[in-house]
Amino acid sequence: MATPVSEQIVLKIKQRLQLIDEDSGYETTVAGTVVRPPRIWSGNPEDYQVVVTQGAMQINDELSHPGNPPATAWNMPIVIFGELRPSEDNTTAIDTLINEFASDAVKAICTPASSWYNWDSLAINTIIDNVEPIVGEEACGFKLEMTVVYRVTENDPYQVRG
Repeated sequence: MATPVSEQIVLKIKQRLQLIDEDSGYETTVAGTVVRPPRIWSGNPEDYQVVVTQGAMQINDELSHPGNPPATAWNMPIVIFGELRPSEDNTTAIDTLINEFASDAVKAICTPASSWYNWDSLAINTIIDNVEPIVGEEACGFKLEMTVVYRVTENDPYQVRG
């Protein structure tokens, strides 16, 4: 069964985030597995949990090009949420915990440093747009927004185009 290019990219993002582990040189360790929530999610949030979601894709006319068949470029927004639920005994500033966890997420996404942005030649570019701290009574953590730009054959979203 074929996998669309967009799905292949999201799977690679999830795979890189899953590598966040103190034993691998990071400051934090991801709890369990990185989650891509189903339509109805009955999971329980955990400390150091990572959730990856995909936003609405938009055609990038500037990077699309004619041909037979034409190539269509897409901007695919990705949102990564890092959940923190420190115990009441933890005296470390919440900003410190958020900064470390968000920095580890950026570090994981940007590995390998020389070609992180193209997701093993599936994409043209990746832009990290925002990293926003979230501090609330129910949830703390960060929201990282990025845009992955990739190009496929106009009539075949399974075929990468250069």
